[in-house]
Amino acid sequence: MDYKIELADIKDINSILILYSDRMKWFKDNNIKQWSRYLENHPKEEFEEAIKNGTFYIVKQNDEVVAGFEVSTNSKYWNDNITPAYYIYKIVTKVGHKNLGQVIFKKCEELAKLNGKKYLRIECLKSNEKLNIIYEQHNFKLVKYGNNERYSYSLRELKIDE
Repeated sequence: MDYKIELADIKDINSILILYSDRMKWFKDNNIKQWSRYLENHPKEEFEEAIKNGTFYIVKQNDEVVAGFEVSTNSKYWNDNITPAYYIYKIVTKVGHKNLGQVIFKKCEELAKLNGKKYLRIECLKSNEKLNIIYEQHNFKLVKYGNNERYSYSLRELKIDE
């Protein structure tokens, strides 16, 4: 399949939010306890800010937005401002489109190499076994677990080959 990955534009915001809304419904319909309040916790303004900052990307197939993700140098969970890493957040894929993670991670690796980053880092719910397995299959190694006031999470990283 041919996918085009580009920085999101503010005109893409509705397509992006629909992806999250549809994925939230899919999680609920499939009894997956995740993202039940995702768009409450991450309002439209947060996505608009990421778009304006040039950190939010979309994946298109035939001009349709089929995935989105944020690549940031800010560490929300790692408390590490020293390691040259990109942090991947807000990954979403269109319901029914499989294996887009591979496309997304490849693009993130390219960005990291281009910008001198040594690691890609990601986090997810510790209890989401399926997602932890997917990240492991993409060579994101478990570094440690963390906790906040709402949940426990896994911190994973991928070392970028020189």
